[in-house]
Parts: sequence; structure tokens; C-alpha cells
Amino acid sequence: MQLWPSLLRFIHAIVAVILAGLERSFCSLASELQAGHRLAETVLIVAVFVCAYEATVSPLQKTLLLLCAMCLTTQAGINLFHELSGTRFGGDFVSFWNAAHRVRHGDIAAIYDPDAWHRILSSTTDPNSLSWFVYPPFTLFGLWPLGDATYNEAVLAWSLVPLTFYFALIVLLAKRSGLGLDANPACENSWSREQAYAVLIAFSLPFLSASLIFGQTGTLVAVFFLGMAYFWPMRPILAGICIGFLAIKPQMGLLIPFALLVSGQWRVVAAAATTVLSLIVLSTIWLGAAIWTDYLRMSFLFGHFIGSGYGGIRQLALGPYVSLQGAGMPAAFAGVFQVVASVAVLTAIVQAFWRSKANQQELGKDDGRLDLRLGLLAAGTLLTTPYTLSYDTPLLMLSIIPLLARNWRDGWDGIELASVTALLSLPSAQQFFAFFWHVPFAFLALLLWFGVLYRRFQKERPTQPAVSARGTVRGQPGSTGLPAMGLDAVP
Repeated sequence: MQLWPSLLRFIHAIVAVILAGLERSFCSLASELQAGHRLAETVLIVAVFVCAYEATVSPLQKTLLLLCAMCLTTQAGINLFHELSGTRFGGDFVSFWNAAHRVRHGDIAAIYDPDAWHRILSSTTDPNSLSWFVYPPFTLFGLWPLGDATYNEAVLAWSLVPLTFYFALIVLLAKRSGLGLDANPACENSWSREQAYAVLIAFSLPFLSASLIFGQTGTLVAVFFLGMAYFWPMRPILAGICIGFLAIKPQMGLLIPFALLVSGQWRVVAAAATTVLSLIVLSTIWLGAAIWTDYLRMSFLFGHFIGSGYGGIRQLALGPYVSLQGAGMPAAFAGVFQVVASVAVLTAIVQAFWRSKANQQELGKDDGRLDLRLGLLAAGTLLTTPYTLSYDTPLLMLSIIPLLARNWRDGWDGIELASVTALLSLPSAQQFFAFFWHVPFAFLALLLWFGVLYRRFQKERPTQPAVSARGTVRGQPGSTGLPAMGLDAVP
């Protein structure tokens, strides 16, 4: 247990050195930053240092956080307007649209076409534009309705439909975590709760912007992950179905089986396995068995392509294997760091969910820290998967919600506030640090964030068994304000 405090101090020192260097060279690099980014980051840092010196959240702190939320919203709007004014919105979405068009019109062999991509990757020059489709064949079930739409119609549906579910789920999960509740129930008011949820939505915008601008699957994958988290305590079948749908991007579910097995969630396991098997069988009946051979060949090519360190990918990578290569580390050493980080994260996840099973048997209900466990699972997923990029970050809101709920009520811890600052600036600062300084900022920010979450989980005491299944614990030290997850509770 002494390893984590030492690791956190080490990472905190690294971040301090980076910030000091940024301050010294700010004037010379200011021309490289957009005005919107400078404004948002400046206000956010001011809010951080004001909040860090008080034990409870004062009205001034909440006002500064709201100002920060407004700046983040403005920044996201500027980024979106800039992309809409370009020639084509949604960059990578063209690969999904092409796949939808081909499957709709029966051109199955052209969906993956590994032979053509093998010739491209065997050439001496890097491809300038990548539009290949590397998702499992059953992903085409969801893309098929877009096959007859124009590009603009398809990208609009692709972008907006998942957003509706995403915002609904983060609000529901935040409500379950007690966001907006004060330590003293007599001081609660609707305005404080509205402020808290405004900050919640604004905190999600930097992550969503990265996914929307790239036209990628980050928001959709986050919806399935958030759905799993929401249904986990009460609706195991629905939670399993959400996990099954995560198979569209299999690497995003690497840690979930371990969490399910050590916590004894057998109904969730059965539902997830049934969902994946059904998707495989139905897609094989629909598209034929040969498409799986093409998919596996394409996946092998894509893995080799990513592992070789394509320059455009390195600046967007989150995990240590690719991002550390971008910082100049040899592939072998980067691989060692990836293994070490993955084993450490897996150990923490197993310990957290194993304790969940033990506490549930002892107390007869969840111990009030389920949201922290699921937050660790979300943050750990991005660290253990070698191939995760900045557009996968919408998932991180599942890890931000529990700390935001606790700190809105009890006040911010300094290192927690510093880590959430680094996390919110990750999508915009990642490429800047990687390109100019060869610093894997995203990996360091994620590692710090996971350590902070684990530290909070270790410090927090389980709720007492006397709490009613329909009640909430408020003001108790170490309590989350979560509804107790008894068998008779309703969502």
C-alpha cells in the first residue's frame, strides 16, 4: 500500500516540472495556442488554485467553476464551428459511411479488402489519408441504416443520436452519486444542484469535442460503458447486453471480465456472452463466414501498422505503448511499460471489485463505493489498452462523476483538483506536448488520475449496514451520498 503514495508524489513532481517549463516558455509558444484554449485553461487553473486552499466548496469556488464551465463550452463551440466551416466534418467517419454504403448495396468483399491495404502499407511512403474499416462484422448492423443517406445526413445522425443517450446517462449516474447534495441537508437548494449539473455537462465537452471532430466511435462506446454502469446494480441482463455491444471495439472491454468474475456477477456474464455470441452468429448468417477471415486479416494489418508507430497516431495515443514511442522510447521499453502499467491497473481493479463482493456479503448491500469502482474501471481501461486515442476519452466522465459529486459537497483535495485539471486539458494539450516537447502528457495525466481515484477509494469507508435501501447517506465522513443498493431498491 506504500507504493501508491510514492507513485503519486513522483507523478505530481513530473507534472510540476512540466507546468514550470510551460510557464517559462509561455510567451514564445503563445502564438501556437488558440485564444479560446488560452482563456479556458487560464480560468480553469485559477479555479484550481482558489479551490485547493479551502476545505469546503464556497460560493466563490462554485462561481469560478461555473465560469470555467462557460469557457469550456465556448471553447467546444469554437472548435465545432471551425470544423463545420471546413470541407468535411467528421474526418474518420468516411470509413463508416463507406462501409454502410457497401453493405447496403451488397459489395461485401470491398468492406475490409485486406489485400489492397497490404499493398498500401507495404509501400515506402506513409499513407496520407486512412479510411479503412477495422471493426467486427456485426458493427454493420448499426451502420446499415446509414447506407442510403448522404454523407451529411449520415454524419449528423452518427454524431447526434449517441449524444442524447450520453448526456442522459451521465446525468442519471451523477444523480445516483449524489451530485449537488450539500453536506448539510438544510442548506440544499435547487440552484446549487443546477450549478453542479451545468459543471458536469461542461466537463464532458472537451472529451466529446475530440470524438465528434474525428467522427469516431468514442461517444458510442462511452454510451455502452455508461449503460453498463447504470444497469450494473439493478438490471444485470441489461448491463450484460451493454457489455456485449462493447464488442464493436473489443479492446475497450479488456478489464470488464475480471471485474465481473471477482465480484460474482454471473447473470451479467451470461447476458454479455449471449449477446456477443448472438451478434457473431447473426452476422455470419447475414454476411457469410468469409467476412470473418477478411476482418481478422485486416485486424492483423492494423495492429502491425499501429505498433510500427505511425506518426499521426502517436500524437493522439493515450496508452503507454504508443505514446512512449512517440516520446522517443524504443518499442521494447515501451512494451515493458505497457505490461507493468496493465498489471498494476489489473491488480487494483481485482482488489476493488473483490472487496465489493466481500462487503456485499457482510453488509447485505453495496458498500456505497460502486461509482468509484466503475470509475476505476473506466480510467483503467484507457491505460491497459495499447491502442486508445484521444477520441476515446468521453468514457472518462464515468470516473469524473464520483469525485465531482464528493468534492462538490465536501471540498476539493489539492491533488484531486490538479489531476482533474490535467484530465480536462488532455484533449487540447496532448498534441501540443507530444509534438513540441515529446512528452506523453496524456499517459501521465491518465496515470495520475487513476492513482488519485484509487487513493480516494482506499481512504473512503464503506457505508454502514443500518442505512435504509431507499435512503441516502449525507454528511457522513467518507460517505458518497449514494443510495444504498439493497435488493429492494429501485433505480
